[in-house]
Amino acid sequence: MLTAEAAQILAARLSRLRGAAMKVGQMLSLEGDNLLPAEFAKALEVLRSSAHHMPEAQLLSVLEKEYGKSPLERFESFEMKPLAAASIGQVHAARTKEGDAIVLKIQYPGVQGSIDSDVDNLRSLLSLARLVPKGLDLDDFVKEVKLELHREVDYERELEQLEAYRLHAEGDPRLRLPKPYREHSTSRILAMERMFAVPLLTWAETASQAERDRMGNLLFELLLRELFVFGLSQTDPNPANFQVQTSDARLVLLDFGATRSVTPDVAALYRLAFEGLMTRNPELIREVVVNLGVHRAEVPEATELIVAMALEAAEAFDEPLYDFRATDLQQRINRYSFGLMKFHGKLGTPPPEYIFFQRKLTGTFLLGRSLGARIACRRLAEETLQASRPALP
Repeated sequence: MLTAEAAQILAARLSRLRGAAMKVGQMLSLEGDNLLPAEFAKALEVLRSSAHHMPEAQLLSVLEKEYGKSPLERFESFEMKPLAAASIGQVHAARTKEGDAIVLKIQYPGVQGSIDSDVDNLRSLLSLARLVPKGLDLDDFVKEVKLELHREVDYERELEQLEAYRLHAEGDPRLRLPKPYREHSTSRILAMERMFAVPLLTWAETASQAERDRMGNLLFELLLRELFVFGLSQTDPNPANFQVQTSDARLVLLDFGATRSVTPDVAALYRLAFEGLMTRNPELIREVVVNLGVHRAEVPEATELIVAMALEAAEAFDEPLYDFRATDLQQRINRYSFGLMKFHGKLGTPPPEYIFFQRKLTGTFLLGRSLGARIACRRLAEETLQASRPALP
């Protein structure tokens, strides 16, 4: 299973599955060499922005069921060929009767009903094929993924999350979010303004170092603002969800199905973690581990290993600009992670929502690395934490 050919075949089959199985494949692909064998991780990259699309007859059937009429009657124009096809839906361009250029994100039929079985089947496949490290417990991950995917297939909820995020980002000239069209949206169709932009990593191929640095700093700043200012985090860092508007190099944010609230207790714990990292204070980091519920008194050496791993990551705050392309931090963190395997089953489990906030942190690191950006991590963290510090009573 671990040959390059076998990995490519498996990734190609996942791209045809649609729904939850492919979505979990995308989640795992974000981890890249952090979790999976190199050949499989490389093959999974195709899942980040591509999938097989619905046949035309099936597409028309879905649209007529949701709208009660043909899209050719509802819109001035509708393009039958999708602009993109992803894990739970595909995107089509259209033009309203008023002349607005929009896109319709149309959900595949049967996706919602197949989530639980798809995830269970993929979990079995990964375990049987030994594509995850021995001893890694996927149970909590799988349970939370099911809950997350049920949220993501509710397009009415996603529209509300998009509207809420737009309010927070309003006025920032560096960002662009699509305007939602409620009148053309349903629980299975999400209508939005069409963004004329290119994928972030495609844009980065020809961007200068200064441009890539600017974008990397913006992504890290956005992560911090979500946690400590917005109270709302888009927890899916799939590179396909970030594009760049070619006319003015503004960052375009897409896909708000995985958006979730950052509660005050979550923000407080991440504040403590960032302060512990920036000051290299092992006591603060140890407090984070305890508050997460991971620490167990009978295995104190495990907590110390986690503290040491965090202090390793603290190097991102040591320099005015941290060079994400030059660092081998991820490989060093991996060694600590595998060292923790001997404590499998002996540590506490963090609240499940932290899986997705950590996915956002990890994904932002990987985006910074893919961009080859130099990011002012310390300055941005200090400014955001200071600006968002709760007022004293």
